[in-house]
Amino acid sequence: MVSTSQFLFRGLFAAAWGWLLLCCSLSVSGTQISAADLRRSLLLITADDMNADSSGWMGNTLQATPALDAFAATSHRFRNHHVTVPICQPGRQALMTGLVPHRNGGLGFNPINSGTVTLPALLQQRGWFTGVIDKHPHMKPDAEFPWDVKLSGSGKNPELMRQHMDQLLRQATAAGKPFFINANITDPHRPFPGSTQAKAKQGLKRQQNEKQEQRAERQQLAEKFVGRTFEPQEVRVPEFLEELPAVRREVAMYYTAMARLDQTFAGILESLQASGRADSTIVVFLSDHGMSFPFSKASVYRNGTWSPVLLRYPGMPAAAVHDEFVSSVDLLPTLLDLLSVAYPEVLDGRTWLPLLNGQTQEQRDAVVTHVNSVSSGKNFPQRCIRTESASLMFHAWSDGTTKFQVEAMSGLTWNALAAAADSSPQIAARVRQFQTVESLMFFDLTADPAERRNLIAEPAAATRIQQLGERLLQHMEQTRDPQTDAFRAAIAHWRRDR
Repeated sequence: MVSTSQFLFRGLFAAAWGWLLLCCSLSVSGTQISAADLRRSLLLITADDMNADSSGWMGNTLQATPALDAFAATSHRFRNHHVTVPICQPGRQALMTGLVPHRNGGLGFNPINSGTVTLPALLQQRGWFTGVIDKHPHMKPDAEFPWDVKLSGSGKNPELMRQHMDQLLRQATAAGKPFFINANITDPHRPFPGSTQAKAKQGLKRQQNEKQEQRAERQQLAEKFVGRTFEPQEVRVPEFLEELPAVRREVAMYYTAMARLDQTFAGILESLQASGRADSTIVVFLSDHGMSFPFSKASVYRNGTWSPVLLRYPGMPAAAVHDEFVSSVDLLPTLLDLLSVAYPEVLDGRTWLPLLNGQTQEQRDAVVTHVNSVSSGKNFPQRCIRTESASLMFHAWSDGTTKFQVEAMSGLTWNALAAAADSSPQIAARVRQFQTVESLMFFDLTADPAERRNLIAEPAAATRIQQLGERLLQHMEQTRDPQTDAFRAAIAHWRRDR
């Protein structure tokens, strides 16, 4: 939380800086350029459904992302960043407001509360050109997300994304303004290149309405831009999934989409460099959440929320690795600090500026994540607090009979798991864990990074469960989480059963 005095100081500083800029001008090659136009610009690039360990800079040996890895070498790398919501719309809305979902109102696929301050609104009001490429239907209402220009259809099309970036950069330059561009790459979101889902979308074109036809045509066009294709024998099945032939095939399709993502990312940076404005631009890259597989997207399991961040900005110290636990709600205050723009007093995020300057921050050993409603509109409230060594999850919806149902269960992987459960007790237990869960779940991440064995009933884990429970409850009380009473009751029940 930011104090009133800090907020006032930042506001005065930003005002003074803006006045100074407006009163000054520079002469470059004989052309008068207002110093106000030399304010830093911001390019925020997101991937759709990209797992944390899919790129080389995070240790993956497949070499699917050479452009991303090269950028990482020049950037601050936040390896323990977790999105506060591992679902597309509420995740983006949390990032753009600096508030957890129950504070901004965007619990699921619904708009944030009217009057909530957002990053594009703040920057547009202060003279930045604002443009967005794809995913803007997942940032609502329009009044709170006032983009100057909205473009669509290039998220899986590297060539068109480059054209869209060129267009937005030309418009910003013509307007004589710094820019905030949010470029959303929609790889490696399903359907994956070559998948039956993608082929089915193409085959059904004539039976769909006009909007769906356009979406299917974009998917068909995107298939033409597949560069490197991965074969099942090349990939490694993530440790939180099972080693089954169908799973391996779908993971290979996922990495083919990752390679196309890298093509798109490279084109975005090439466009920025060609514009001549790279040296005055902050560039951020992250995924909106984990891959669209069970135990990842739309869940508070580690691979659902884990999304390392790359951050490069003009004049920064040497690139560095950061292992503190940080959240996507921290991005808004961090970026506004780097842009010298005051931000709202009431935020759930905290700036990373001290970390960028080589300092330390208290309470950076844990992060809290949230799920409320999912894309189907059903409510599956989840909360998690995690540290380097442990995670405590609360599934408020768990009643022993209700079954979890999300988009990540489409395609080959979930069907293969469900089929294998008929003959494998181990896989059957894993399927039950995902579908019905338990109200409270505790995992020792040192021994069990894939979060397979729930230790909530283990006496040896009681002290750590108690400690994490107290910290999660404190967070829920401070943010007035509507699940607070339910979590308090679950912890009380756990204490009685010990």
